[in-house]
Amino acid sequence: MLRQRRLVPELMDDPELDVDRHHAALAGLRRINYFSRSVSVLWSAICAERTRLNNRPLRILDVACGGGDTVFSIARRAKQSGVELTIDGCDISEQALRYAHQNPANVNPRQHKFIQADVIADDVPEGYDIVMSSLFLHHLTEQDAVILLKNMASKCEHCVLVDDLRRTLSGYMLAWAGCRLLSRSKIVHFDGPQSVRAAFTPSEVLRLTEQACMRPIELKRHWPQRFLLRWGKT
Repeated sequence: MLRQRRLVPELMDDPELDVDRHHAALAGLRRINYFSRSVSVLWSAICAERTRLNNRPLRILDVACGGGDTVFSIARRAKQSGVELTIDGCDISEQALRYAHQNPANVNPRQHKFIQADVIADDVPEGYDIVMSSLFLHHLTEQDAVILLKNMASKCEHCVLVDDLRRTLSGYMLAWAGCRLLSRSKIVHFDGPQSVRAAFTPSEVLRLTEQACMRPIELKRHWPQRFLLRWGKT
């Protein structure tokens, strides 16, 4: 079942999706991402980049930011740690960006910019030290994934961080059980396991980065059945 990618449209990607159902799904995903602790992995990577840049203030862009949960979580950790940074988000979905502005986690609406952008057909907004994405790569065809990586690499001023799922049986089982345990949304129940079936294996990710001319890279596995990719310009 998981030997080959199975890329089919996810329900949350439907632009005609009812607003209330969309918001309920985003709330469910927020709970799931909280327990996955992926933000902790991203935060550790950001702190390492800050050290490489002599602790100067960082400018970060979260590509395909959805409802902005990762943006707000990183901003909160920075404030708690006394780390000076600016983090903004971009997404193709106008509905998701509206939710980001209304997100209860957004304690300072003027602190973040949310930009509507098609990062495949157009380009990635520029002017950021770190360009990162979380749980977006598996939504794409191989061709579009290569375009995304190229666009992120060309627009970042320092490095690219990509955090995503690995296509494994353990990951599929965790997604199936976790989505039902942590959310009542039927959209999440379908999209969670489907995301794993659409995810890349580490060897497939390496092939994508080769096509995107991003070498060398660092690829680290982490809980729960995910990976963090890092590529730096220097």
